Amino acid sequence: KAYDARFLDLYGKITNPANGYFSPEGIPYHSVETLIVEAPDQGHETTSEAYSYLLWLQAMYGKVTGDWSKFNGAWQIMEKYMIPTHADQPTNSFYNASKPATYAPELDTPNEYPAKLDTSVSVGSDPIAGELKSAYGTDDVYGMHWLQDVDNTYGYGNAPGKCEAGPTDTGPSYINTFQRGAQESVWETVPQPTCDAFKYGGKNGYLDLFTGDSSYAKQWKFTDAPDADARAVQAAYWADVWAKAQGKGSEVSTTVGKAAKMGDYLRYAMYDKYFKKVGNCVGPATCPAGTGKDASHYLLSWYYAWGGATDTSAGWAWRIGSSHTHGGYQNPLAAYALSNNADLKPKSATGQADWATSLGRQLEFYRWLQSNEGAIAGGATNSWAGRYATPP
Repeated sequence: KAYDARFLDLYGKITNPANGYFSPEGIPYHSVETLIVEAPDQGHETTSEAYSYLLWLQAMYGKVTGDWSKFNGAWQIMEKYMIPTHADQPTNSFYNASKPATYAPELDTPNEYPAKLDTSVSVGSDPIAGELKSAYGTDDVYGMHWLQDVDNTYGYGNAPGKCEAGPTDTGPSYINTFQRGAQESVWETVPQPTCDAFKYGGKNGYLDLFTGDSSYAKQWKFTDAPDADARAVQAAYWADVWAKAQGKGSEVSTTVGKAAKMGDYLRYAMYDKYFKKVGNCVGPATCPAGTGKDASHYLLSWYYAWGGATDTSAGWAWRIGSSHTHGGYQNPLAAYALSNNADLKPKSATGQADWATSLGRQLEFYRWLQSNEGAIAGGATNSWAGRYATPP
């Protein structure tokens, strides 16, 4: 009871509007302060990470109080503002799973960009797009974008369903930052709208800062932070367990089902960036393209991303995974929940089996990363330097 009282006291402080943790829409700011040097470059941006911790907070509130409306409400806010709507990702139907994306090398420092697209490098096939479409009846991806300018401070006005509506638009605006290699630090990034209609930036919007191409099309693109989606699944798992213990499992069942769906799409984080074969993948030209699941490392990588043309009459779309995996992004509990909990079983043909494999792989990864000093840190990559270079 003492713990519950302390939790509710802290919960009251966090959720009190006067304390400034939330926007008028109820979106959690990354921090109360606006000056910040972290993953966001401004504190009143928010991250999928913040949404995931809000879900966890509200799951704990349900456990202590028996009121699950706040947990369900947190998922609804996250779904409304941080999971792109169909209008935000309108050309996924043009996606060709046998040619997921065009290769571009990652470079060491921002000044080396733009990175030239290289169509001569073979890219593997995407083995899960078809089964996700048949399971959920849509070509759209159900995952959180990672970064949002909640107060539209940058003025892009890139709200859900809007593309570059401008500085007079109120409410949250989708943005992206990191895109120029491992050395780029937060205040070196170029904040840009996720939907680039060439209204801001240069004649090609912001696209020619990042990739070198002969011509540029207006386009949308989103990036998922897998640790946050996994944490949302983790929160939903505990909500399911705790609500059932109170005889209220039915009150969270719809939300838990959505978490299972999110976990199904989260498998994109298990794939090499360009779906190349995992293991001894050296040389962009010589590392073979993956066929099916041999492009999967079954770990939670840095990101998965997807994008396409804004013009639905001249459509195209792409998807990538990530070759880089870090110890801190893994979530064995989410993998356990998606492979062993009936309420969180993904609808796709192989989702449950993939998460069962991932559970074992993540535990192996922790053991592999355990140093003789005791710390679990670091990670692994299938693409040295982000360009399938020869490792030292």
